[in-house]
Formats: sequence, C-alpha cells, structure tokens
Amino acid sequence: MPTKNPLSRPSPTSQQRGINVLAHALAPVAKLCMKSGMGAGELLIAAKIACIGVAAETAKLGNRLNHSRIAAATGLTRKEVRTLFGLVKTGVVPPGREVAKQRTTRVLHGWRTDPEFLDRQGNPNQLVIRGPGPTFHTLVRRYGGDVTPISVLNELVRTGAASRVSGGKVAIRKLTPRVKGYGPEVVAEIANRVRDLGTTLVGNIERPETPVFVGFREIEGLSADEAALFQVTFSDRAASLVDGVNRWRTSQTHLRASGRGKEKQGARVGLGVFLIGEPPVPENPSKPGADEPDKAGREPKAKRRPRR
Repeated sequence: MPTKNPLSRPSPTSQQRGINVLAHALAPVAKLCMKSGMGAGELLIAAKIACIGVAAETAKLGNRLNHSRIAAATGLTRKEVRTLFGLVKTGVVPPGREVAKQRTTRVLHGWRTDPEFLDRQGNPNQLVIRGPGPTFHTLVRRYGGDVTPISVLNELVRTGAASRVSGGKVAIRKLTPRVKGYGPEVVAEIANRVRDLGTTLVGNIERPETPVFVGFREIEGLSADEAALFQVTFSDRAASLVDGVNRWRTSQTHLRASGRGKEKQGARVGLGVFLIGEPPVPENPSKPGADEPDKAGREPKAKRRPRR
C-alpha cells in the first residue's frame, strides 16, 4: 500500500474543511461585531492584526521586528504589515485605507452628513422611500453600494436605527445600527473572555507537558424542562466554584502578610466557568432572500393583510 507523502500539498477538500471549521468558531465573534455596529471589514482587519501579532512572537531581529518574516508567515504583503502595525500603535486607520464598514453604517453616516439629506438646521430629514428629489432609495444607492434599498431599510428598522413614519416616509432614530446591550464595554469584556479561553486551549497544545485543566461535557436530546433544570442546578454549582477563587485569594493574602510568600509576583491566573444552552433547531427555518429583488429587478411587495 503506497504511503502518503507528508510534503504533498493539502487537498482543496481539507482546506475548505479547515475554513468551515474556523468560520463555525468565529460565528459568535461575527455576531458580536455585527450587533455592535461593526462589519466584515473591521473583523478582517482585526484578524490580520492578530495574525501579525502571533507571527511577531518569532520574527524579531534584536529589538526590531522582521516585517519580511511576518509577511512570509501570514501571507500579507510587507506594506500591509507595516500599515497594520501603524494602526495598532496609533489606533487610527491610515489615510487612503478604506474599511469595509456595514452598509447600514455607511447609509446612516451619509444620512447625517450629506447636505442633500439634511434640513436647514442640519438635522437628518425624513425621507420618502422613492420618488423625485432626495429619497431613501437615492441615499442607499449613493452610500450603500450594491445592496437593495429595501434590504437596508429592513435592517435599519430591525436594529431600531430607523422607523417608518406617516406619509410613506422613513425617519432616522439613532446614529449607529448597534443593538442595545452591545456597547463598547460589553464587547471588550466578551473579547477578553474569548481570548482567555482560546489562550488556554492553544497553550495546552503548545505545552502538553504542563497542561492547564480544561474540562468539557455536553448532553444532547433533552426536553425543555430538563434543560431548564440543568441550567438551574449547575448555575448554582458554578457560582460556588467561582466564589471559591476569592476565598482562596483571601487565604493567600494572609499567608503573604505573615511573611511566608516571598516569591516574585506578577503571574495571572483565573477560573472560567460557562454553561451551554442551545435551543432546538427549528424544523422549518425561514427561507433566505425574502427581501431580495426578483429576476426582473423588482423588489418584493409588502404582504397584504387578510380582510376581516
């Protein structure tokens, strides 16, 4: 039986499988980005910066970073590596570099800044959806790119950034499409927790001789009542376990005060506990493309209410 050449190129199937697995893992991060008002452009830049940071760990020449080695390891160009390092240091997107923001974010920005869509006081006008003059369709065509105006309108209404008002008009309600509860502090907190979990899991692969404890158990096929009982039972147990960290820290503080702890300080440790609660998959998921135009380019008509 012929042996497989370890230097042979990976098959397209295995590459696609790896991309699908990574996309599955990034789905919660993507939801966090989108609900906080960011889009694929910001997520892509963050992913590139993360790759550069990992490559930089082993790409130093003395006190300097070797941009060529980082580019070789990440697949980015040296110019892009330098540019993104500047973004990390300054926090400002360099001039001339566009970020693919959410279409809704771009439309809201145009609505708030373009004089054609403002009133005499400089406030965003209520816009008719279509017709002569400045309309919502005109706004979307100018700032939304190749998406349909009805898609943008539905998304703005869904997130509460805009609403339909009398006279067949649309009014702006808030400055961003960010969903309530997804503020910067919440995003930062979730990002830190995701990083902690990922660092532990990957660290155990890199240092198998000194692994950090990771335990995981799941149960499938439960009823709604059983799932609720599981959540209540193990929420109490998890809370007690997490509270134990503070009790342990208090005991160590007493030992340090007594002079029995003289080692160098600065290490960071912690305990993370989370429960899993995924609802059952619906039998009849909604069909995609409900607000897309038909083959003739016509947008879908609003559903008629049944006569009473």
